[in-house]
Amino acid sequence: MNPAVPEASLTALMHLLTEQALLSMGVPHPMLKEVPPANPVAARFYVDLLSVLKEKTEGQRSEAESSQLDELLYQLRMKVMDLKPAMETPGLPK
Repeated sequence: MNPAVPEASLTALMHLLTEQALLSMGVPHPMLKEVPPANPVAARFYVDLLSVLKEKTEGQRSEAESSQLDELLYQLRMKVMDLKPAMETPGLPK
């Protein structure tokens, strides 16, 4: 396996979705030169995907994976709350 590519795992998937959610919130990424504009609808989509992942893997995750997923969802949901006024803008799909 290429050392630059992490091993495929539930944790890697959780982090991939978290990274996409943060980028959609307009959080700067160290590998990008420009900060992408916030896209609240996409951010909510990625948080919802993590919620589906949590629901569908219930009882199959390790304690560490469950704890990490709960913490990621909590942190992302708090950040999405900051975007909520933008999500309620007329003309944006909900």
